[in-house]
Amino acid sequence: MQRIIDSHFHIWDPSVQPLSWLDCTDGSITRRYDMDCLKRAYASYNEHHPDAAVNFIGGVYVEVDTDDTSLEDRLLSENHDPLLLATSMRSTVGPAMRVPLYAHGVREPLHTPTSPRGRCLQDDFIRGLQLMADKNMPFDACVRVDELGDLAQACEQVPEATVIVDHMGNISNLHNLESSSDALHRLGELPNVYVKVSGYPTDDLRFVSTLLDLAQAAFSNKRLLYASNWPVVGLYADFDSHLSILLNRFAGDDDFFLNNARNAYHIVERKIS
Repeated sequence: MQRIIDSHFHIWDPSVQPLSWLDCTDGSITRRYDMDCLKRAYASYNEHHPDAAVNFIGGVYVEVDTDDTSLEDRLLSENHDPLLLATSMRSTVGPAMRVPLYAHGVREPLHTPTSPRGRCLQDDFIRGLQLMADKNMPFDACVRVDELGDLAQACEQVPEATVIVDHMGNISNLHNLESSSDALHRLGELPNVYVKVSGYPTDDLRFVSTLLDLAQAAFSNKRLLYASNWPVVGLYADFDSHLSILLNRFAGDDDFFLNNARNAYHIVERKIS
């Protein structure tokens, strides 16, 4: 049975947390999600795919672009679920950035309307990225697909920084796959840049196969991470099909499903068995 660390999931409660971006969705994920819901998603997968069942041993919480980050910080500090293995919390990258002491990593959303274009090339961002490198703290980079080149340029300025590219750089079709190939290869040449294999629609299997080919060509197998993007995955694909495709593609690869997440986020909270 394949053991899995999910390197990218979200939990939230819209009745408690302000999440204005949910107003722009179809409403299907505008409800409370907690760790038990995530466990049930994996249990349901196993029930429907008994011949390809997985052992979900935990995952990495990634900030949810809330309008109240202090509340998010507190809620996560109070969450002691043993399957919550690591957190990547919200901050504005810079020399005076504030980060919760329990955080394993940081994400500043670079793909949202409020983030200025070219943000990752600003001097304060580069200085903050250098400080994160000095502290051995990874940065989750969620960028607009046409700014992958900017991200590569930023990472080239601080090659010692651990940067984890979220959602395959938000490549969602063959057109932006072709236009982003060079930038992904530049990122893949840097020894401390990882990429999460998530975030893309799964209905076009030709596109998915081509995208995964690109991921494996651009990045070492030691720097590809399994991620579900649950529950947001339900807006563009579905949890089961995404996991099934990756189990078929990376069958038996403990680095992809387990070890790379441990290395990128320095997960040492408990023994994995």
